[in-house]
Order: sequence, then C-alpha cells, then structure tokens
Amino acid sequence: CGDPASPAVEAAVAELTDGHGVDQVFLAAGGGSNQPVELAARLARDRGRVVDIGKCRLDLPWNAYYEKELDVRFSRSYGPGRYDPSYELEGRDYPIGYVRWTERRNLACFLDLLARGRVDVEPLVSHIADFDDAVETYRSLKDGDLKAVAVLFRYPEQAAEQGESAAPEVSVPEVRRTGTTVTPARSAKTPVRLAFVGAGNYATSMLLPHLAQREGVELSTVVTTTALSAANAQRKFGFAEATTDLDAVLGDKSIDAVFVVTRHSSHAELTRQALLAGKTVFVEKPLALTEDELAGVLAAVEESGNDRLQVGFNRRFAPLLQEAKNRFGTRTGPASLRYLVNAGKLQHGSWYLQQGAEGSRFAGEGGHFIDTASWLLDADPVSVYATAAPGNEDLQVVLRYPDGSTATISYVTTGAPGYPKETLDLVADGKVLRLDDFVRASVYGGKKWVSSRLPKARDKGQNAELAAFIKAVRTGGPMPVPLESLVATTAATLAVQAGLAGDAPVTLARTP
Repeated sequence: CGDPASPAVEAAVAELTDGHGVDQVFLAAGGGSNQPVELAARLARDRGRVVDIGKCRLDLPWNAYYEKELDVRFSRSYGPGRYDPSYELEGRDYPIGYVRWTERRNLACFLDLLARGRVDVEPLVSHIADFDDAVETYRSLKDGDLKAVAVLFRYPEQAAEQGESAAPEVSVPEVRRTGTTVTPARSAKTPVRLAFVGAGNYATSMLLPHLAQREGVELSTVVTTTALSAANAQRKFGFAEATTDLDAVLGDKSIDAVFVVTRHSSHAELTRQALLAGKTVFVEKPLALTEDELAGVLAAVEESGNDRLQVGFNRRFAPLLQEAKNRFGTRTGPASLRYLVNAGKLQHGSWYLQQGAEGSRFAGEGGHFIDTASWLLDADPVSVYATAAPGNEDLQVVLRYPDGSTATISYVTTGAPGYPKETLDLVADGKVLRLDDFVRASVYGGKKWVSSRLPKARDKGQNAELAAFIKAVRTGGPMPVPLESLVATTAATLAVQAGLAGDAPVTLARTP
C-alpha cells in the first residue's frame, strides 16, 4: 500500500493484538483508491471481518482475503427499512415483534438519548448557522474556509399546507392565455442559463450529458431534496450552484429555463410554480397524474400568460423516425398504426410499484407512445378505448382520430426480455412505415427504403429534443411542441385509466 502511514498503523495493531490482527475492520473511507481494502486485509486477524460502511473502491485482493478467509460485509445506513419504498415512503412499519430496531426506532432511540442527556454531542458542534445561509456554509466547508466537526442549522418556523384532489372523469381542458408570452431573443454570445429541479437517474443519464458540454448553455443551479445529491450533481456536471431551496431558483431572474425531473407526483405542482414565476419549463413525462393537476397547470398558464412549456416526449425527435416519416410522405386517407411496447417486468423497488403516490405504470410511460402516434398521424385523438388482460398489467389501448385513423398501442409486460422493446407499423395509402426499436427504420411503397442500422446505441431523440428546446429559449420562438398537443396527449393518457374503470370508450371532448 502506498500510504506512508500504513506501516505505523500495522505496527500499532500488531502490538495491541499480539500479532494476531483485529477482529473487525470498518472501512469508512471514500474515493477511488483501493488502498483501504488492501490495508484492511493486512490488519485483520485470520477469519476476521471487514465491514464496508463507506463507499470506497472494493477490488478485493484475492490471495490476501482467501488466505485469511475474511468475511466481507456491507452496512446499510440507519437500519432495517432503509431503501424500502413501502417503509420509507408509504409508512408501512415492521412489527416490533419481528424487527426490533428499524430505521425509525433507531432514530427515535437516539433522539430519546439526546433528550435525556445520555448522549453528549455538544463537544462535536463547532458551528451554528441559519438555514438561509446553508449554501454558503456548505461552500465554506467544501473550500476549507470553515473548520468544523459538526454544524447545526437553525430552521425558521414554517407552516406547510398540502392538498389532494381527484378527477371523477377525463376531459381535455381548453388552453387559455390571458396574453401572449414574449420571450426576447438572446444574443448568440449570451449563454442560456438552466436550472434542474431533481437529479435522479434519468436526468443524469439521458439529459445532463447532452447539456453539460453544449455550447451556449450554462448549468446554473441544481435543486434536490438533499444537499448531498445536489452536491454530487454539481460536481459531476459542473453546475455553478447546488441548493435545496426551490424558491431561490424560481426567484432568480437570471435563470432562463427550469427542468423538472423529479418524481411523477410532483411534476404538475412544480411546473405550475415555475410557470407562475415566468420561467420556460421542460418537464419530464407525465405532465400530470390527474385531471385536476392538468387543470392546475393550465390555470397557471392562463393566470400568468406564460405558455413556454415542453414535456419530455422525445420519440418524435428521433432521427430515424423523422426520416421515415418524411420518406412516407403526406397521407391522403386514414391510417392504421400498431405500436407494440414490450415493457417487461418491473424491478424490485421501482417507482411504478407505488401506484397510489406515483400513478400507474402506463400513466408514467404511456404519454410517450400516444404522443408518437399522434405526431405520426398529424392529429390529436378524439376517443380512447382501453382493455386489460385479467391478472396482469398488459394493456390494449385504441385511439381514434378525426379523419378515421386509428392507433393501437399494445403495452405488455409478459413478453420475452430479448425481444425489442418498441416496434411500430404505420399503414396507409398502399405504404407501410416500420420502426424497429429505434435501431432501424424502413418504408415500403413505390420504392423500398431501409435505413442503416445504428452502429452503437439507440437514438430516441433526447439530444434533438433538447436542441430544439434550447433554440426556442434562445430565440424566443415557438416551443417545439404546441401546448394544445401536450394537453391532448396528457388527457388521452389519463383517459386510459378511466376507460379501464368503465370498460367503455372515453370521448375526449374539449371543455371550457
């Protein structure tokens, strides 16, 4: 091990243990070095235990761990219940007779010990700051200007109010605007300043990599519910600021656009707030989980006159699909579209298992496929019929369009994992357009056209979608997708659940 302190540590352990080594080694280090795990093997006794409680590199040296037959274990923070959505988010407690010390009971016990004065943390607290100064405090800690073992924050007293509502039926609200939003064009030399609300897996894998290196874009601020996740996103993608204060972002006039990439249940409310603050908004699908949430977003548009909204329906921007549509040409008669979505089984712990809070799986994903169908057919649906196979999550959704065209979306979870996830066929006027999982596209007609197969990964349009959005923000021009289309797609997605409940077609009538 290259650490100059290692020989001294090994000598001290040998003296204390008569050369046998310690019973347990706790790895509390972080970073990319493998030195801690190598040192742990030398410090542990024969058949000792190495417990990882940090997040360091774990390339176990096989010989060292085999010769001592070391037991390697991992420690999850807080105790049983940690990382269990049904426990942490839905409040389903474990019976005390089966699990004595859960995450909640561990924390409650510690707080009780503090209240009784049995645990003295005062010597650890070297600094107290107001919560309003949290960002500056974290920056000072990071830069080394503030030397502290533990910092306490004083929180202001606040009263939080939350309300929930449910829509008894589905309709398409009329889009009203009190005025026209005028967004001034920006100089080509002035960067478009973006803020991200949320920095989860989709944001960090599918959006931020396309934006971090884009010329003329500045990642201004990232907002998350925890300071650590915000700091991680700031470090990885180069945000200028990281915070947990949404109001500070919405009140920052220098920020041009806000990306809402949080959990589904918060999309509508965060979008509403950002629109009222005068921001251009990019919100990941779904825009809303209920008709009342959708109406709330449109009420914000009407109140503010701000209609600068984009929902992350990226498939219409996929280069293969765009070229295929161009080669298919203009239709003269009704079309028949079939869209097979081989969605597969959900992984344990997925958001979609929390349907009470985050909506159904189709409510979260279905807008993608409805938007793609509507874009290919150049219209918004006028009715929706949905039926489900008994005993599983497979859905058949039939959309009817004004000219008599139909689109059937088969959303299945019971298919073979090795089969392509998305295949699409559009038939009209003696021609057929086929899309094979965004890897290859073809058009059969007077002449057959088949695209080249994408050499590496599928391009589902995220990069082109973001380019169109940034262009709209920079130039002040129209948004990439009309607001009326976003609303129609969202209403049609919501109508699927209503159709399943009523086992009848749902008419998508515009309501004032």
